[in-house]
Amino acid sequence: MGEESSYFARAFISCSLRQEDRAFIELVEGILQQHGIEPFGTVGRYSSAPMNPAEHMRQNIPLADVIVIIATPRYLQRDLQTQQISYGLSEMVHVETGMAYMAGKPVLVFVQEGTHVGSFLPNITEYVVLNGEDTDLKEKWPLIGNLLENTHTLIKERKDSKSSKEFGNLLTVGLAIWGGITIVDNFFQNDEIDSGKSIKRRR
Repeated sequence: MGEESSYFARAFISCSLRQEDRAFIELVEGILQQHGIEPFGTVGRYSSAPMNPAEHMRQNIPLADVIVIIATPRYLQRDLQTQQISYGLSEMVHVETGMAYMAGKPVLVFVQEGTHVGSFLPNITEYVVLNGEDTDLKEKWPLIGNLLENTHTLIKERKDSKSSKEFGNLLTVGLAIWGGITIVDNFFQNDEIDSGKSIKRRR
């Protein structure tokens, strides 16, 4: 998938920037690329600018067709009631997820095994858990393919709907302009006719 033209969609990648997470992130990005999805937008990885990172995220997310959360463990968490220990996401991943949801973007989630994704993500999308092993990836490949195929369909429907809406708006504006010109033209024609009648009466 070397040529950019082979991509049907752009995915804003929300992920860790830590070196120890790089192998899993590159695994997921490879999966996306094989299915025609171009990774972009990650602040500090694919994109940099002299501005507040949160503002940079706010600008990049609307440019994406889909948001892909690559969930890797960041924080050790303990439930005060059950005393159960889990490994949670970076707070910035939660922020980007919220931004994506508010922007109305489809959200895909790939979780490194052993990572607790919290309560919000399972309520807005399904997710795929991978352990990084080839056998695990091979076993889950049909599920991943189905997920990304459905994502492709959803993105296409949204693009078609947006194009139809834009065409409808353009057509409405065009008809309004044409109607306005017609009204003005008729007004001047009627004015000329009335002027001609007035001249005849004087004669």
